[in-house]
Amino acid sequence: MRELGAVVVETCAHYEPDIHHPRWKAQGVEAVFTVALPPSLLARLGESFRVFTFDMESAGVTASEEEAKAWCALAPETRSYLPAREGSLRLVEFRSVSELKIQIHTTRVWEAKP
Repeated sequence: MRELGAVVVETCAHYEPDIHHPRWKAQGVEAVFTVALPPSLLARLGESFRVFTFDMESAGVTASEEEAKAWCALAPETRSYLPAREGSLRLVEFRSVSELKIQIHTTRVWEAKP
């Protein structure tokens, strides 16, 4: 993010549209960087902010945090780990950052009869 000239104003584990969105707009936030959000939330964010996502590649899992930290230490600028569902730690490498441009197209598939 530093290479992109981005300044981190705030980090949060979960996006709460009714709380974060109006406050960020009032603060003059210009962009949001995210790992994963549902398309509906990405679209809402995209109405007010530039939205960027981190493109990551899974490098496997490890059973201990010590192993994960040792692996990350080999390339700390691009490596991280996350809890995995099966109780292990998922190793991930950040490959790039992409800006999202979201357009929503709707097609009516059902309509109430008068």
